[in-house]
Amino acid sequence: MWKIDGTDITHLSGRQLKPFRRRVQIIFQDPYGSLDPRSQVGPIISEGLRLHGVGDRDERRERVKEMLELVGLHAAHASRYPHEFSGGQRQRIGIARALILKPDLVVADEPVSALDVSVQAQVLNLLKELQSELDLTLLFIAHNLAVVEHISDRVAVMYLGKVVEITDRDSLYANPLHPYTEALLSAIPIADPDRPRSRQILQGEIPSPLNPPPGCHFNPRCPIARPGLCDVEAPDLMPGPGEKDHLAACWLRAGDRAIAGV
Repeated sequence: MWKIDGTDITHLSGRQLKPFRRRVQIIFQDPYGSLDPRSQVGPIISEGLRLHGVGDRDERRERVKEMLELVGLHAAHASRYPHEFSGGQRQRIGIARALILKPDLVVADEPVSALDVSVQAQVLNLLKELQSELDLTLLFIAHNLAVVEHISDRVAVMYLGKVVEITDRDSLYANPLHPYTEALLSAIPIADPDRPRSRQILQGEIPSPLNPPPGCHFNPRCPIARPGLCDVEAPDLMPGPGEKDHLAACWLRAGDRAIAGV
């Protein structure tokens, strides 16, 4: 179920869904495949304005110029085609397209994974600046936990399509509760070769999301799983010991049954 301001939009379609589409936009993962190669940059960015009937042609053209400059491109780029830009520039065009309708929420689906590392930093810094300048809510989806730490205020960790831990960024990286989160954090590369680290290598294969194991979905690969508990009943998100806003779906690390030292 997906709700916006209390309205369930899961089963809405057509005319009912259109107002909500204006409020929620997306930045796609692939800056090469998400832009129409036959269209100029101006029409690509202004398409949302046209579909929602916002402004006349001159107003839309002026708005496109403002958005191009906002994301670090030139207004003259509106007359060019996507193939004339680098990957990082194309992603800036995608960001401008997502923001031109002034949405309440932007879903960024792995927006830097297809870019070179040096360009990733530029795009991430741009997103942080826009988030602050436009008072924007950004749902950032990523596998790179170093990127997540850089850009996020709150972090939700998912396994097999379910949230297994959610808290603020600092708490997650300083004190992870769920064993899956611990394993993910242990895999982050460290620039200092002399710094000691403890890698947690998960055993076994990832189960099918269509046929997950009983109980906690992570229990077949979990190093602290308890037979008769973790493989029987699936835990809900529960606060950790002494925590209020740090929630984890783990019988042994959160909730009333949490066991100290596990």
